[in-house]
Amino acid sequence: MALIERDSHRRPLGLLLLLMGGASTPLWAAPPAPAEHELPSAIDEASGLAQSGQHAALLWTHNDNINDPGSMQRVTPLVHGIDHEGRWLLSLELDGVTQRDWEAIESVQIDGSHGLVVADTGDNRDSWPDYVLWFIDEPEEIPPSAKTLTTTPTHLLRFSYPDGPADTEAMVVDPHGSQVLVLTKREDPPRLFALPLSARQPFPDEGSPRERLASAEVREARLLGPMGGLVPTDPINWLLSPLTGRQTSLPTGMALSPDGRLLAVLTYSSLYFFRRDAGERWREAIRRPVASRSLPRIDQWEGIAFGRDASQLYIVREGTGPGTLLHLAVPEAARVKHGSQTAKARGPD
Repeated sequence: MALIERDSHRRPLGLLLLLMGGASTPLWAAPPAPAEHELPSAIDEASGLAQSGQHAALLWTHNDNINDPGSMQRVTPLVHGIDHEGRWLLSLELDGVTQRDWEAIESVQIDGSHGLVVADTGDNRDSWPDYVLWFIDEPEEIPPSAKTLTTTPTHLLRFSYPDGPADTEAMVVDPHGSQVLVLTKREDPPRLFALPLSARQPFPDEGSPRERLASAEVREARLLGPMGGLVPTDPINWLLSPLTGRQTSLPTGMALSPDGRLLAVLTYSSLYFFRRDAGERWREAIRRPVASRSLPRIDQWEGIAFGRDASQLYIVREGTGPGTLLHLAVPEAARVKHGSQTAKARGPD
């Protein structure tokens, strides 16, 4: 997808120069520069990121399908384990699965077991009637040398939206509501939906990948509400907005803090933070962010994960080379004060 679209409107050049440095005192303070690392060359379409629940030193990521979004060309369905500096530790090949358009990955703990959820939810052309979440177990140990292991999903959750297809790249697991949250991308405003973890079904033992998927019941996602406040976060984004339209503010990833209270939303240019206070529902918490910050540049940022506390975030982008993995500090304004109670929603919202 092209990030920049032309428009006839222009911001005054003098104002641009003023905001970029013409004034002796900057009107916007730049956030601290993130630490940058490099992903392995095999991860060239990074499209999701999750902190392992089983291993503190492990992050999970995966590629999109291929460089032609929406293509059904067969690829090997792999998730990759890396350390926090981007070094490859292991990969998992999902047996019995066809990868259509993977867009997100998340850690989950169910019945005391640590696992992963892979979201096959991308749909650039709004052409698919339904989507699927794959559930797999995390390996109990990291191999002493990097290798690829084979695993089979334990469960799947096939779902649709109540009003037709929607492209979705952002997904988190909310353990306090026992639900999966998915956020649509190409809508204004984006909408947050929920699916109960109890809706997942055991992965069939036999059949082709197509037959196994077709045997699953399709559940309908439940609308929680629209997300507000995804607006330009600094003068450069603001000045470019007439050229880019809403392209740089499309949500490409989400992460939920370990206590379930702070939701970070990733776009091509910025980060936004929504906090759910004790007793508050998500439909209320997502009306307006409590904090935001710009990313170093407008780019194909696609995956985001909290560290094991709510002070650190990791972000990946498509492509290869330096700066494909970032470490960022969570803004102070977004952090939940020490000693605050864990959020307890009034219901599954």
